[in-house]
Amino acid sequence: MKDQLKQLHQKARLARDPIGTEAYGAALAAIQESEVRENKDFDEAKQIAVVEKEAGKFTESYESFAKAGRDEKADEIRQCADLLIALLPAKLDASSYSDLVAKAIADTGASSMREMGQVMAALKKEHGAALDMKIASQQVKAALE
Repeated sequence: MKDQLKQLHQKARLARDPIGTEAYGAALAAIQESEVRENKDFDEAKQIAVVEKEAGKFTESYESFAKAGRDEKADEIRQCADLLIALLPAKLDASSYSDLVAKAIADTGASSMREMGQVMAALKKEHGAALDMKIASQQVKAALE
C-alpha cells in the first residue's frame, strides 16, 4: 500500500493534480507518522487501516464543509475521500456475516460471551481488512448471547 501511495502521489504531483496530491500525500504522511510513532514498519494490514482512517477523516471534513455551505471545498474533500476509498479492499457483503460468524464460532469452539475475543481474532485473521468490525462484533454478540 505504501509503495502504491508513493507512486500515485508522485504521478499526481507531476500532473499538477491538487486533489490527488492532497489525498495520497495525507495518507502517505499518516502511515509514515504512525510508523515513526511506533518505531517499526507496518505490514500491509496496518497500512490499510491507516488509509481507512484517513479516508474517514476526509469524509468527516466533507460533512462539515457541506453543513457550513462551502460546497466547492466540500466537493474537493469528497474527491479526496473517494480516491482513498478506491484503494481499499472491498468490504464483505453484510449478508455473508452470519455464515462467517457461525464458522468462526465452530472453529474456535466458543460458547459464551467470554470467548468473543477469540472469535473476533479468528475472523480478523481470516478476512483481514475486508471485514467490517462493527457488523462482525454485532453478529458475534448476537450469536453468543
